[in-house]
Amino acid sequence: MKADSRALAIVVLLVAVVAAACGGDGEGEGGRETSGPVPFLVCDSSESWTRPSEEEQSERVWQGERYSEGANWNLEQLQAAFREDFVHWHGGASESLDLSLQHGLWSSKDRSPGDQGCDGGPGVFRGEVISVYLLLHEAKEVRLSDDTYWITVEETPTGFQEIQFTNLLFPEDTTEEYPELHYTVVIVDTAGTELARAESGGAFQVTAQEEAQTTTPTPEATETAQP
Repeated sequence: MKADSRALAIVVLLVAVVAAACGGDGEGEGGRETSGPVPFLVCDSSESWTRPSEEEQSERVWQGERYSEGANWNLEQLQAAFREDFVHWHGGASESLDLSLQHGLWSSKDRSPGDQGCDGGPGVFRGEVISVYLLLHEAKEVRLSDDTYWITVEETPTGFQEIQFTNLLFPEDTTEEYPELHYTVVIVDTAGTELARAESGGAFQVTAQEEAQTTTPTPEATETAQP
């Protein structure tokens, strides 16, 4: 190979290396990032909340008019919801009320609306914003890897957080008002052990200890991120 040909080959190789280093592999369709940290907001929250006793919950909620005579809920379902630590919120005043009542958040004495910029419902309802309630846990980091959001949390003795973040997998060019979305949200602790997961905004399923993954694409947890 002539000297000038070798030089050209080296230049081409260097260009390819630089392009790869700039994150080309982390982009999906339309040039959108499909991997890396995702900024989030802390919205509805309390630092001192503790889950009320079952006796208090029964008197305030389970025996209350909204559920005791309702056809869509039974006591077993209400008891299961009451014990959940991770909950999706999909927007809307009625769902907000149910979430607060069913999970015992009604007992909070220091509830805060949180950061400016939190979505009051429209973006959450459409799926452009993802909202997750963390009960007795604090968010440390959110990361996206392909079609999975990994939320790193730390257990806390008191408090709850609603975190919101932009759904980077929402189709940019869609003409549908409510497009069908496909993504997974996985909750892991700071050691990387999976605690629960949910598909496309559905209910979180607690991960059995024997099935818990201990290797995730999240690095060591960092302090709570802000946009």
